[in-house]
Amino acid sequence: MNKSVLLSSSLCLALGSVSFTALAAGFQVNEHSANGLGRAFAGQAAMPENASVLATNPAAIGQFDAPQLSGALNLILPNVDINGELETQVGEARIPQTANEDDIAESAVIPSLFYVSPVNDKVSAGIGLFANYGLASDYSDDFNALHFADRAEIITFTINPAMSYSLTESLDIGLGLSATYSEAEISTATPKAIEAVSQGAILGNAEILKLEGDDWGYGWNVGLFWQATDATDIALSYRAETKLELEGEVSSDLFPALNQPGSLDLNLAAIAELAVNHTLNDQWSVQASLNHTEWSTFDKLEAELESGMVLPIKEEDFENTWRASVGATYRYSDTLTLRAGYAYDDGAVSYAHRSLSIPDTDRHWVSAGATWQVTDMTTLDAGYAYIKGREADVKQQRTLSTETLGNVVSDLTATEHASAHILSVQVNTRF
Repeated sequence: MNKSVLLSSSLCLALGSVSFTALAAGFQVNEHSANGLGRAFAGQAAMPENASVLATNPAAIGQFDAPQLSGALNLILPNVDINGELETQVGEARIPQTANEDDIAESAVIPSLFYVSPVNDKVSAGIGLFANYGLASDYSDDFNALHFADRAEIITFTINPAMSYSLTESLDIGLGLSATYSEAEISTATPKAIEAVSQGAILGNAEILKLEGDDWGYGWNVGLFWQATDATDIALSYRAETKLELEGEVSSDLFPALNQPGSLDLNLAAIAELAVNHTLNDQWSVQASLNHTEWSTFDKLEAELESGMVLPIKEEDFENTWRASVGATYRYSDTLTLRAGYAYDDGAVSYAHRSLSIPDTDRHWVSAGATWQVTDMTTLDAGYAYIKGREADVKQQRTLSTETLGNVVSDLTATEHASAHILSVQVNTRF
């Protein structure tokens, strides 16, 4: 690359544009079970309908009197659109551009598998294989604001063995240990349009910064399941924070000195849930949950290179979030059970820290589902949810520097529109 194309004096500003769509409250994955999805996960920790309850509350696995196996496939179809205006200043000239992009969030299929079994009258054990976090976004090469956000992907997979113990006939406690594998790719690039705007001094689609890495992290979760009355179950669960150090490669077309091994610390937030399930009669029951996610642990991002250089990437300053959900379950017949639910989900990103790379906002969930008793030993669950995010306004500024033109400053004003469809199917069997 010609020296006149080098971005020489704004290294930290360029690093600050790294895309972290995956590192937002919206990348938490709730989809562990189809039956839970049908109620918008209301009362989930207090609903031992099948083995998938292990993901939410290890204490609840003590409610099964025979071995249980559950496997689910969850299809997430997000739709995140950006409508924006970009104004780039080169010298004294200010050049307006559009910054519009549709469908930046990628679809995903998330599998999960659970097995639980009583050991004796007081002890039960099980294991779960599932994901708690994950998301991917990708802007096209023609997007005029690639220096604000390009590609971000994070994939996680958790192995969670657990045990429960019955303290009394009405009170169980549970403990689980977890090993989580995470893999991430995060990058930004110069947009094609920047060549014309900068009179060829900045090449389009050049990689500003790309980080790739993976790691295993370890954690624990605990739970309580209390049969308060014959009609009411109350549950409390807590999944501790998991700390990861993603190690891999850092690369850049613009800053060759950055092409070396590096690492990035990433904390997966702790999650707590208070859940209630109340039976009204032989057919109807109602559920409710209050979830708290400790996103305040995610305050900043720094990459450490093998050379010892520490790169301050972005101040995030996430806020703790609440999620409230209510649901109802209706036993239509001996072979068919119906569900419906609603949830309100806080966003973790304030207006001051919102960016194109973090399409996170408050969300409304509406869901429905059903269970079919296929045989005496096997059931089939199906669930659907529609999620609608509140419109989110974004205001950002990025500076690129060249030897010939000096600073090229871009001001962005945009609005993010987000929604999603989730479909889930699950098979459960007991032995």
